[in-house]
Amino acid sequence: MKNRWFCFVAVLILGGAVHPSASAQDQSSARGNLGGLVYDTTKAVVPGAQVTITGPIGSLTQTTTEEGSFLFSTLIPGMYSIKVQKSGFKVANIKSAEVLINKTTSVEVILEAGEITQTVEVSAASVTVDTSSSSLNSEFADTFYQNIPVQRGVSSLFYLSPGAVDGLQTGSNNPSISGSSGLENSYIADGVSINDPAFGGLGVWSRSYGALGSGINLTFVKEVQVKTGGFEPQYGHASGGIVQIVTKSGGTKTHGEISGYAKARDMQDTPANADDFQLQNAFGRRLETVNYEADVELGGYVPLRGLRDRLFYFGNFNPSFNHQYVATVPGSGIAANYGSTQGVVDRITNSKDYAGKLTFKLRNSHTFESSVFGDPAYTNHVPWATLNAQNSTVNSQWSYGTRNWSARYDGALTSTWTVDGAFTWSWNKFSETPSADVVQIVDNTQTAGLPGQAGTYTAQGFGFHEPYDSNTRGISADTTKTFRFLGNQHTLSLGYIWQFPIYNDITNYSGPKFTLPQTNAAGGDPGYANATNPTVAGKQSDAALNLQLVSNVPNSSNCSLCPFMSVPGFSSPQQVVLLQSRGRFDGGVTRSTGKYHSAYINDSWAMGKHAALNVGLRWEQQRLQGNVASKLFNDMWSPRVGFIVDPKGDRKSKIYANYGRYAFILPLDAAVRELSSEDDVLSAYWAPASTTTGCPAGTPAAAPCVVTNSDGTPNFGSMFVPDSAHLLNNAAGGIGSGVVIGVSGFEPFQPGVRMEYTDEFVVGAEHEFRGGIILSGRYIDRRLKRVVEDEGGISVEQFNALAFNGGGLNYFIGNPNSKSDIFVNPNEQTFVAVDESPITCAAFGDTLANGNQHGAFDCALRNAINNPSAANAAAVQNMGLPASCVDTNHQPTPYVAPNVANTFGTVLGSACFPSVNDAAWMMLNPDYDPVNHPSRPKYIPLAGALFGGEFQPDGKPDTYKDPKREYQAVEIEVNKGFSHNWALVANWRIARLRGNYEGAFRNDNGQADPGISSLFDLTEGKFGLLGQQQGIGPLNTDRRHVVNVYTTYVLDRSRLQGMTFGAGVRVQSGVPLTTLVAQQAYQNPGEVPLFGRGDLGRAPVIGTVDAHIEYPWKLSDRFTLKMGFDAFNIANTKRPTLLNQNGDQGFGIPNGDFQKPFALPGLNSYFFQPPFTSRASLRLVF
Repeated sequence: MKNRWFCFVAVLILGGAVHPSASAQDQSSARGNLGGLVYDTTKAVVPGAQVTITGPIGSLTQTTTEEGSFLFSTLIPGMYSIKVQKSGFKVANIKSAEVLINKTTSVEVILEAGEITQTVEVSAASVTVDTSSSSLNSEFADTFYQNIPVQRGVSSLFYLSPGAVDGLQTGSNNPSISGSSGLENSYIADGVSINDPAFGGLGVWSRSYGALGSGINLTFVKEVQVKTGGFEPQYGHASGGIVQIVTKSGGTKTHGEISGYAKARDMQDTPANADDFQLQNAFGRRLETVNYEADVELGGYVPLRGLRDRLFYFGNFNPSFNHQYVATVPGSGIAANYGSTQGVVDRITNSKDYAGKLTFKLRNSHTFESSVFGDPAYTNHVPWATLNAQNSTVNSQWSYGTRNWSARYDGALTSTWTVDGAFTWSWNKFSETPSADVVQIVDNTQTAGLPGQAGTYTAQGFGFHEPYDSNTRGISADTTKTFRFLGNQHTLSLGYIWQFPIYNDITNYSGPKFTLPQTNAAGGDPGYANATNPTVAGKQSDAALNLQLVSNVPNSSNCSLCPFMSVPGFSSPQQVVLLQSRGRFDGGVTRSTGKYHSAYINDSWAMGKHAALNVGLRWEQQRLQGNVASKLFNDMWSPRVGFIVDPKGDRKSKIYANYGRYAFILPLDAAVRELSSEDDVLSAYWAPASTTTGCPAGTPAAAPCVVTNSDGTPNFGSMFVPDSAHLLNNAAGGIGSGVVIGVSGFEPFQPGVRMEYTDEFVVGAEHEFRGGIILSGRYIDRRLKRVVEDEGGISVEQFNALAFNGGGLNYFIGNPNSKSDIFVNPNEQTFVAVDESPITCAAFGDTLANGNQHGAFDCALRNAINNPSAANAAAVQNMGLPASCVDTNHQPTPYVAPNVANTFGTVLGSACFPSVNDAAWMMLNPDYDPVNHPSRPKYIPLAGALFGGEFQPDGKPDTYKDPKREYQAVEIEVNKGFSHNWALVANWRIARLRGNYEGAFRNDNGQADPGISSLFDLTEGKFGLLGQQQGIGPLNTDRRHVVNVYTTYVLDRSRLQGMTFGAGVRVQSGVPLTTLVAQQAYQNPGEVPLFGRGDLGRAPVIGTVDAHIEYPWKLSDRFTLKMGFDAFNIANTKRPTLLNQNGDQGFGIPNGDFQKPFALPGLNSYFFQPPFTSRASLRLVF
């Protein structure tokens, strides 16, 4: 059947009559088309006219068809002159028509009667309404963007399109386009995918720092096209926008430029900072950003015999020297390292961007092209991760960047049959070297907002760092054939794309590795012995540590081994403990791959001159491969249909509708984390190094205290001692909970899991008015229909109940929705808060000698489980346990969560989870050993007893709600290409973005884990601990109104002839603000929208007014010196763009900065409007 289908397609391609049509390019194309119609003065078409176009690499000639039309395909973008001649008419010359990528530039030429020896210069009526397409595109060529005020990064052009807004924590390089998150766009430069393969961002993306390198520099960009909707089937791999970039080329004339750009410290105002608003937790201050940039470029032809008109070159070198001045937190230890500059740090990033291109014209209609470009960058040793630390051990140095290469062929076999093919290869890397290899300790003891407290700060050590290197190879091929069938013109396109990304991920925590001890401080099992854990003791691990108040740690009421320490804000010494929040003991290196295949077919049917129908289909397949397992997503079919009506048939107006389905291809982060092995130590508690002499006043007699320096401050350098004597989990006088071992090998997949996709509907209209002014309006409706996410089948309270028994959360990856039935639903029973007064409990092996104690209810529960009887069951029931949680053998369920609380410390009640399929659910524990392991229970759940969360359907839907992301927008545009000395790009977007699922990036908690976020990890229990996590409301990047107006004007009739003026205005309404809190299972801030999305209102409206001016001083016929100046945010507004929405800093840790202006460490977390800045430039152009 498949062979017959392809044969049928081949017959269609080869068998049609030859007629012209606008050609279609594939996603990797870097070419455009130039076509048009030739009329006489009576508007009758003129067949047989000779049309010659001359552009960057020479001339091409055609003869108009019987319909008076011509079409030149696969042209290098740029300016072309057109010459039209026929006997009996004067020769018509058109000086300039601009060809843009993936678009047909159409012109209408009127021939006047006369001698062919006569020549007239004509202004062709450039038809800028594309009546053959229903896609939503914005094109910005260098002829426009060089004349308006934009920043030097290529991403600054993305925001000129109406569908693009700030992606918030995805950084300015990764906008939210048409409602998607910032990690769902596809970026293609000269046919090379320049997305980071693991996360999907532009260029380099670091899990710790977000977006870094752009992958390409604006200096050598010829044109940028932003597709925000209406994708044809040749476009895919994204559910956001598609950005296509073409670099500059050589040509038949030598051309070049030597330029310099400068943005000095005294050319800008000081930014606003969150620390200006008296934050409890200071982050440091961002000061001026300085940039000095040089550019040398040269393009032309190779002046050798036989190659002059065939081989063309372009080269560019663009070094930049960037300084980001930041101020450390006053009083922090790190500030002393920069005393000579009053705590000001100069973060230096030097980049050496380059590009080169060779174009070989085999024949007039056949070209080979190879391009290479990259942006290697490196920094100095400075504090990048935090500015609030005690010493320079937090400093690090980066080295990162991309290298990209493409080789492609573009050819026109006939005037109606084009083919192209390409091979691409991109490399991407990030490395980070800490200044000192010491273990990180973050001090969380001063977060209560008491006088003198510093908030959370890094006491020492760099902590987590994740270098990586990757490369992606790609192959694409495409052919387009125009023919007539049943009296109408059809343009049939077929294409295929293959990509093979490879990603090598390395995770480390600073500090020397240590051997995990076999026993705890009391000589017992610290919690390793759970049957689901691997062999842990003796493995080499690293660690990230938090110094915590014991009063904030669960199961710590009798921690006699926890030493005392003087803590600012408290009148007496407080007990503290080191929490190992993470540490990896499997070596930390992960290799993943992701083979991707796609193919498409599309027919553009010209139904006369008044209507066109585009019908296509895209097929996609992806295989994710980790170092343990793989997963195939196959047979994703995405239909695309567009219908266009030209009411008058004059190509000046169109009314159109479009439907498209867009699949989202998972980046490799899912393969790194879920198809690969990762073994971690979580929640290990260590006693800080202590002494019993020289303790601060108020320390109880004979109690230990933390070892201090001579000035009385904690000695963090010697605080962590990773041996048995200091491991407190399950130890007498320690912490009454076991070490949690996170084992993430292969994560199961839901049977039949399919790719994520979005459906889009578009209706719109467009009309060209006199003077080339185009007015367009459209309505866009995008709805996320299916997502890929990891899921867990238990609630927060059941998580707590399992953790109490050494269990944990199991995950699978699937398509969560309200109808799915993957897990066993629990039978959650709630009851009152219980008495947990500490007592010596024989059922747990507590004695007066070992000093261990447990809560009264926990003791009664364990006694009833170990010694089943009616009396013991009655005892625990009298304390509140429901009878439904006791089986027929008088044994309570072991899965009980007493005194469930929210992050504010309010006890909501208790919960228990009886078996859902057995009336008697307990059995004798074969590993019961009251002598050597007294903490082990005597009875354990019966094999086959189900308590909820198991991987099997139970005939009832799981408690998830449908994931939703619904984007509805009205866009109004007024555009004018450059003519009569001016050009304009103006648009107004009115939009609504609602749902419960952001997408590949989750701004709630700053999580960059496409397809494996925490949103569906836990189900809704009866206590509402997930708040409105699955409720519908305005999503994080929702901006109701966005207005862009950018215009340029060139003087041509004065002494200042050639002087260019540009202006830009951008206004945006604020994003929604939501109360976010942690839940007890993960304890991370930002997990739970407590009262529903948008409950705090919105951030302020923001806007900027920018200006550009440039004067050309003509030195000679060949050389022009252009002097320019750009000013940004002339009004110098510094409003916050986001406020701190976290109601806590972690579960149970108050956040005194709630609803204050926001700050986070890192480059992509500056949430204020940048202040007034300016830039001077000097460009020698020839």
